[in-house]
Amino acid sequence: MLFGLQWQWKLLILLWTSVATAESGCDLTGISKRSETLRYEEAALPEYSQLIAQLDKHCKGQEAQQLRIQLLYKSGLIQVSSGNELAAVGTFETVQESAKSTSSPFASLAHTRLQEIYRKFGFWHALEDLTVSQHYDTLKKSVLAHLEHDKPVPVALREEFQNLAPFALESLILANDALYIDLSQSLSINAGQSIFENYKTVLSKHKKSISVSDKLKIHHAIAVLQLFVLATPPTALMNCLALDMEYKPCRDLSKISSRINKVSPSLTALTHPDQFLSLHGFDWNRLQEFYVAKSVKPISSGDPIQGSTNLDRLQALEKKLLQNLLHHRPLSSISRHWNINDSAVSAFSVIRDLALCETYDQSSKPKVAETFCKRAAQAKLSPEISTAINAFSQKLQDVDKAKETLNSVWLDTPSLALHAIRNCVSFLASKDKIRNSMATGSIWALLETFAKDHGWEGSQNEAIAKLNRIIKIASAKKRKEGQERFQKQQHQQRQQQQQFFRHQQNSSPPPANDLSIKNLYKVLGLSKEASSKDIRKAYLAMTRKFHPDKQGQMSDKEKQENEEKMSKINEAYEILGDEVKRKDYDNQRADSGPQRQQSPFGARNGGFPFGANSFKMNFGQF
Repeated sequence: MLFGLQWQWKLLILLWTSVATAESGCDLTGISKRSETLRYEEAALPEYSQLIAQLDKHCKGQEAQQLRIQLLYKSGLIQVSSGNELAAVGTFETVQESAKSTSSPFASLAHTRLQEIYRKFGFWHALEDLTVSQHYDTLKKSVLAHLEHDKPVPVALREEFQNLAPFALESLILANDALYIDLSQSLSINAGQSIFENYKTVLSKHKKSISVSDKLKIHHAIAVLQLFVLATPPTALMNCLALDMEYKPCRDLSKISSRINKVSPSLTALTHPDQFLSLHGFDWNRLQEFYVAKSVKPISSGDPIQGSTNLDRLQALEKKLLQNLLHHRPLSSISRHWNINDSAVSAFSVIRDLALCETYDQSSKPKVAETFCKRAAQAKLSPEISTAINAFSQKLQDVDKAKETLNSVWLDTPSLALHAIRNCVSFLASKDKIRNSMATGSIWALLETFAKDHGWEGSQNEAIAKLNRIIKIASAKKRKEGQERFQKQQHQQRQQQQQFFRHQQNSSPPPANDLSIKNLYKVLGLSKEASSKDIRKAYLAMTRKFHPDKQGQMSDKEKQENEEKMSKINEAYEILGDEVKRKDYDNQRADSGPQRQQSPFGARNGGFPFGANSFKMNFGQF
């Protein structure tokens, strides 16, 4: 009996000692202060875990439990903000379980967070609101119905379905299936980018549940999309090979991508004006040789690729890889296979055509260049812009729209604008070689202004700098010719006037009233009440309108008609522009009649000293 009492006392002393030791190891105040200094970032999570472990091991009681729950909740928030929502699920569930015996407000907050994560990841069994899962099932059936009948899924339906559970693996893969149908129709960059983003979400949110084999397939799919659909560097190949250096699809594509990258300009170098202006020292001959020279080492993907040149082989490889991707979509449970539309053109093909257009232009092979330029223009430009740019550059038509059209093409695809201006310069040069051909000075001036406005003067791009010099020289030459022609016309006009007056002095007077039947006001488009200023203004406007340099290319008949028109204009202004002569003319018009024997215009028996039909071309003051 005594032995039993002694043992009980020893046990009580041992328990009291253990409790005292535990309580003495709990620095609740210190832990609380440390928790207040913790940063709200992923790097601080180990510190949160350390403090929680100390509380679990050493501290008991309500206050310690409240601090533990608070630290757990903050850890969950950090996990959510870091994109690790699945880890946060376990944390928030622990908060809920731990808070059952307390009145902690964090239990309710954790519950709200959990319900949101359950919805986003499609954990319908854990979601309290059954209407959400029911709505998801309804949308899913509608999406599947479209896919199983090979019909494009409406954008609104796809987006509503995906937004309901944006991180659910099922919704991400079904959304990609819908996007693959769109991709098969047009190889759209938007569709390709959306598929890429969905795969990134899959790899980020479900990395622990996806097998290595599926991850490799996803990385390869992204690389194919990057290279051919998005025309960007296939960075996914690095992730693929980091996962498995021996994965053949990624190894083969990496070799091909590397060879293309060595000979090709960047996407922005051909589509961004500033970068195109600064493109310097690029070897266009090397690019041409890589694509079309039969002596160049052929590209290889491990499997045979048909084609006599790398251009042919790349076209075949692109179609093969994209078609294979459409048939074998990673993680897809839909057995449907979709084929690329024959009219679909990838961004990679467009960039390649732009590059070949430029390289053949620079090597003075315009006919070959036109094949690639035309294909690129069809893909990049609207039909209206394409028609307008061709009309101007190849036929010098639609000149009034040329500046606006060139500006539009330059901002969107500067290399195509350069090609169009090359064509225009070539056409202008051929016209300038033909004597008495169309006036081209205004078009040269337009091109010079365009080049100046878009910074061609200081361009590092050798092709742009060369064309800019050609335009400046030709435009300056045309200006000089115009000045010389104007001076010659003035000299001829003075000679004609002198000859005319000498002839008038020596010739018999013309019949009386020979101008009274002419309405000189009508010639200038004026009324009899017009002021001297109005007469001058009308004269200048009409000489500008009918000036030969403004008429473009004219036939001999049109030139003669234009000269007659200018003769009448000069005749009208010669009389109406002089107050004395105008007054005499008005009087003669008022008093005209067969009884009139003396002309008020002179003492030579009624003749008009300037004649009726002897006026020559006068382009003064123009």
